[in-house]
Amino acid sequence: MDVFRSDALEQLRGCHGFMWRHRHVPRDRALATRLLPVVERELRMPVYPDQDTCWHYDDKIAQAYLLSAAGVPTPRTWVFWDAGEARAFAREARYPLVLKLYAGASSRNVTRLDRPADALRWIERLFGVGTRGVDAAFGERRLGRSERLAVAARALFAARHAEPAHDRELLHRGYLLVQQLVPDTTCETRVMVIGDRAFGRRRINGRGDWRASGHGRSDPDPGQIDPAAVRLAFAVARRLGTQSLAVDMLHHEGRPLVHEVSYCFSSWKVRICPGHWTLKGSPEEGALDWCEGAMWGEQAQLADFLARLEAHPRGP
Repeated sequence: MDVFRSDALEQLRGCHGFMWRHRHVPRDRALATRLLPVVERELRMPVYPDQDTCWHYDDKIAQAYLLSAAGVPTPRTWVFWDAGEARAFAREARYPLVLKLYAGASSRNVTRLDRPADALRWIERLFGVGTRGVDAAFGERRLGRSERLAVAARALFAARHAEPAHDRELLHRGYLLVQQLVPDTTCETRVMVIGDRAFGRRRINGRGDWRASGHGRSDPDPGQIDPAAVRLAFAVARRLGTQSLAVDMLHHEGRPLVHEVSYCFSSWKVRICPGHWTLKGSPEEGALDWCEGAMWGEQAQLADFLARLEAHPRGP
């Protein structure tokens, strides 16, 4: 199956299901948001990822609305579509805050606002000519060594995994997305829920950096994972009805808060986990059982999808 050919729907004739792990690059997103809903809803074919799983993928604005509506505990988040309202907020807000563009991974397109002037400068940019990336703002101030390395690492990742011509076409303009900065964090917890399995690891902040993602410092020791974070990840995945979901959490005042979610995640980061949890009962009170033994995320995703095909009326 070549999804980028003009006869994509014709290629699906006679198939029982369709799996496509599309990436967070504009070319994949442009096709996935148009093709996958048609295959799922009009052809009524089982797909991975389905719309419940992926419609909000790499869209932090959509996630802000979704998590709020679902009652998921998050750092306080604001989305503005009017420049005047955004300016009034910036003058009265409590700092520091985190500014995010709606798309970006590995701490890309995320920066810290420490004072009203920082926010107002970005408001003028985002409601004016726009921007193609927040990382460019790092050039406006002197960088420490760890920040220079982090920026270089993100640039290398983008060069290897993105499609630069399409990335340059993604202009961010006409909105402002800011989030409460959770203080005194040294890591974030990522729990990846695939069906009834949860794989966990901590992502450690870079040295001298307030961000955890993008540095490659990871700890999969299950003894260091807060069971409350595992339960919350199960609760979010069940509430949203996802086939697979990475739930990124920060701890504040003794409880986990979800700041981002993603259906897609690096396979090897599941594989390094020495085992996974299963949940019997409700996320709040059910038994969390530990299952020893590493596995690839694709194994779990494919096993779940094959089971779905067998139960589907059109299945083999």
